[in-house]
Order: sequence, then C-alpha cells, then structure tokens
Amino acid sequence: MILSRQRLIVVDAVIAPALVFAAYLAVREPPAPEPVWASWALAAALGGPVAVRRVCPMPACAVVLAAVVVAFAAGTIPDFASPAPYACLAPVLYTAALGGRWEPLAASLVTGLFLARDVGPWPLVLLALAAPWGLGHYVRERRAFAERTALELAERAVSGERLRIAREMHDIVAHSLSVITVKAAIAAHVADVRPHETREALRHIEETGRRALAEMRSTLAVLRTPEGRADPEVGPAPGLSDLAAVAERAARAGVKVTLDLAELPPLPPGLELTAYRIVQEAVTNVIKHAAPTTCRVTVTPDLHITVVNEGDVLAGHTPGHGLTGIRQRVAMYRGEFTAGPRPGGGFRVAARLPLEAGA
Repeated sequence: MILSRQRLIVVDAVIAPALVFAAYLAVREPPAPEPVWASWALAAALGGPVAVRRVCPMPACAVVLAAVVVAFAAGTIPDFASPAPYACLAPVLYTAALGGRWEPLAASLVTGLFLARDVGPWPLVLLALAAPWGLGHYVRERRAFAERTALELAERAVSGERLRIAREMHDIVAHSLSVITVKAAIAAHVADVRPHETREALRHIEETGRRALAEMRSTLAVLRTPEGRADPEVGPAPGLSDLAAVAERAARAGVKVTLDLAELPPLPPGLELTAYRIVQEAVTNVIKHAAPTTCRVTVTPDLHITVVNEGDVLAGHTPGHGLTGIRQRVAMYRGEFTAGPRPGGGFRVAARLPLEAGA
C-alpha cells in the first residue's frame, strides 16, 4: 500500500520520538558527565528533525549532521558502533537525496572524514554516511524514469488515437466532397433547362457542406496531425445498427451483451461512428478484463451511452489505452465522459454526445 504524503509525515512524527529516546540512551551511556538537560537537547537535535524531514529536508539534514559532529567530537558518543546517530542521520540524508540535492552527500563525506580520525575505520564511517544518500538518489532516478515512461506512453496513446480518428473521418469527408462535386456538376448541367432541379442540387450541396464543415471543425479541435493522408484501405464507417454484430462477437468471447437502443433521429456519419466506436471499445474492455460476464449497453434518445458489466476486473490485468481513446472521441464532440468501478461490483462507462454537435 502506498501512503499519501500526509500519512508519511504522520509516520515520521511517530518515529521521531523513538529516535530521540534511542539517541538519549546512547548519549547517557557511562560515563556521562554532562547534565541531563544537555543530553536531552543533543538527543532532540539528533532525532527530532526526522519529524519534519519531508517538509524541510535541507534544514533537517543540516541540524542532524551538526548534532552528529558535536556528539562525536565532544566524546558524548565515543563508540563508532553505536547505531543511534546513524539511525537518525539516514532518514534525513535519504529525503534530501530525493530532492536531487548534492550538498548533503558532500557534507556527510566531510563529516565522515572528520569523525574517522577519532571514532573508527574511515571506510565504514563513510559507507554508513553515504549509503542513505545513495539509496535516496537511486529511488529518485527510478521515479523520474517511471514518470518519463508514463508520460511517453500517454502521449503515444493520444497520438495514436488521434491518427485513428483522422483515418475514420477520411471516409466522411471524402463522401461529403464527392456528393458536393456530383451535385455541383448536375446543377451546372441543368441550370438553364431545369431550374427546380438546380435549386434542389444547391440545397443538397449546402446541407452536405454545413455538415462536413461542422464535423471537420469538431475533429480539428483535437487533431493536430502533421500530415493528412487519405487511406484507400479504409472501408465504410459502421454505425449503431452494426452493434448487433459487436454483441454477437462478444458472446463468442464469453460476454453476454444486452442491447437497449432507443430510436434515434438521423445522425451525422461522424457522430454515429463515434457512438459506435465508444460502445465497441467499452465492450472490448469488458471482454479483455472481465470475461466471462454479462454486459448491458444502453443508448438513450439524447445519445447518452452507458456500458455496464457485472463482473469484476480479473487479477493481473492492467488498464490499457481503451478509456483514453473513448475520452478523446467524446472530447472531439465536447461531450461528457465518466468511467469507474460500480459500488456493487463491476465497471461502468458512460458518455454523452450532444446531438447538436454533429448538426
């Protein structure tokens, strides 16, 4: 279990008094000529900063290093084998290294060289002081690598989904331009002899042009690809009427899909394609992560799409890029999207696509 920063601070606040008490016992080992209050003050300087090491790592590290130097130089802790000072110094050095600071390492090495003359063999002293910083530096590099990897994967997923959307929109744009070209040719051919047919062709050109322009604007809001090549291998775009085939394929994979589809008004091809892809991707996620199970797909008249499955996610499965793709498709039409586990078990994906977005 990964604790939050607030809980880690609470853990440090609990550990610090124990370190202060351990340091006090080390300081009061006979002979202990200094007053009790001085021993407590030195012990507090050794263990107390651990409580605030995540809030102000550099000051905490400086205080503990200074206390260690005082303790060994004054002979208060003459034995190198005493673990108390190193137990106090290790956490603050580790935290300082997580912040990417080199000063604690340099200070600890100088401290180690200073102490090695009097309290023990210098290789062991330097190792005891440098090891916590080295561990913190290693953890910091691993975290930075993980963050870079996650960012690259997210960017790659978004870029890939944008390219897929662009390929699908190619059919719609090509179809719209083809209709406009044909209708314009007819209007030009019969303009003098059949004015009524000319006006009808112009009306079709206007409707088709408005629809294509609206879809292109919606697409360009999220797509910024360097090239816009047409793919001749892209087939006709599927629609909501093809969801029965999706349910049939899911049934063969162990997911029983119940379709509850309302009667919808004629939709622009791009909007209907987006609705189809949302359902297809959500059902595919159910197949990959929860099969065998049951699943219900609901599409309401206001184009509110929900895909709910009853089964829990199988152990060992990690989230992929399916939800990222759905989110991008919904964003293209400025809709709403939510996804997450259900309180009673299972998973729910919900998206709403404004009907006016594609009109």
